[in-house]
Amino acid sequence: MLPEVLAIEEVQVPQAVSVKKEKRREKKAEKSFVLEPFWEDYNDELLNGYIQEALENNLSVKIAEDRIKESEAILGTVNAQRLPQLSINPSVYPFKTISRWTGNFGSGNLLYFPLLLNWELDIFGKISDRVQASKMGVKISKEDLDIAKLSVSSEIAASYFNIILQDSLIKNYEEILSNLDETVKLKRQLYDGGIIPYDNLYTTEYELVEQKNQLNKLLRQREIMLHQFAVLRGVSPDGGSEIQRNSIDSLNFPFEVGSKISSDLIFARPDVLQAEYGIKKVSFDVKAARKAFLPSIDLNEMVGFENLRASRLFNWDSTVYQLGAGLMLDLYTGGYKMSYLKYNKALAVEKLHQYNNVLLNAFCEAENAISSYKSDYRSYKDFKDTIDKSKHYYNVANIRYSNGTGNKIDELAARRQVLINENSMYQAKISSLVDTVNIYKSMGGKKIE
Repeated sequence: MLPEVLAIEEVQVPQAVSVKKEKRREKKAEKSFVLEPFWEDYNDELLNGYIQEALENNLSVKIAEDRIKESEAILGTVNAQRLPQLSINPSVYPFKTISRWTGNFGSGNLLYFPLLLNWELDIFGKISDRVQASKMGVKISKEDLDIAKLSVSSEIAASYFNIILQDSLIKNYEEILSNLDETVKLKRQLYDGGIIPYDNLYTTEYELVEQKNQLNKLLRQREIMLHQFAVLRGVSPDGGSEIQRNSIDSLNFPFEVGSKISSDLIFARPDVLQAEYGIKKVSFDVKAARKAFLPSIDLNEMVGFENLRASRLFNWDSTVYQLGAGLMLDLYTGGYKMSYLKYNKALAVEKLHQYNNVLLNAFCEAENAISSYKSDYRSYKDFKDTIDKSKHYYNVANIRYSNGTGNKIDELAARRQVLINENSMYQAKISSLVDTVNIYKSMGGKKIE
């Protein structure tokens, strides 16, 4: 059963609670994402090193860090609107006059050197709402960084396990090819002696060709995975192919199938937090769009010098000073403000639906990862039991061949079956390990007890 998606309700703040206390309470209750080193649960020092390298050098992480700086710079531009704006505006105004007594024309230049101060008084909280919206934008960009780190660390772990799987499969397929080569030689001798029909020999030869093709595919896949693994770590693919890795037998499961997982961990996922911040940001945008209908009140001050002669411009007699306040109210904007308000309201509904969608997909992702882990782990256990039986069968075939009651071809076939079962077991084990990585990712990287 999936839990109900939370609905965003408007909370009324009690009048008795002061604004400062309310802000402190919200700040204290605000969620924050911290990427826990879940990869340490696999007890693989090589994997730990590769993930740390990726978190430092991966270009997607660096791009997300740059976007945080961009959003912080935007916040700075919006926050600066709270402060007074100081400017200087030296000007020259040519003029021409006529004397009322003589009728002669005269001309000159009025020199003006003012220092201007303009300060928009945020009486209605217009700028404050824009600042709060920009702060939410910074938090959204920080969650982008958290999403990138969680994604990169999960991809590194999954790629590392799959590379180890390719190593094990390639090793077994090389032995299978050697086994089939020997089997083909023995069957060719039997066919030449007229003991077995040609179809028996042809079937083995065709199997040999198929296994060679499979080995070539595995070699190609491993090269591609190594290149991608290098790029994830921020390394050139040319020099990142040779990496150290442990054997598949040394890999351990971080937790059992029956471990209890709290669904509350999902609410701390960075994409869920980002969707929450998106709702908060658009709520401030709606407030700012509503307050755009209110007038703006500016405080203007001017101090400077004014004179007809440059030599007397900076004398005290030339000093001018002016102080005033102004109110500006837009009477007609062609419906721009109303359309902008409608846009932000529609965007708020979209962000709410987006939050619900992210939350539903998060629960679906977690359920899928848990179901896959249960299924793949059962397969791993079944193949592990089958390995013991196939090894016993191979030992019996080997004893029969040594005692002269069996033949070499049957012994080789028994060994091939062991290798084939091992490949199936390895694939199930790695699939289970990748499932655990997906579970960690679906839970926001939180460790599972």
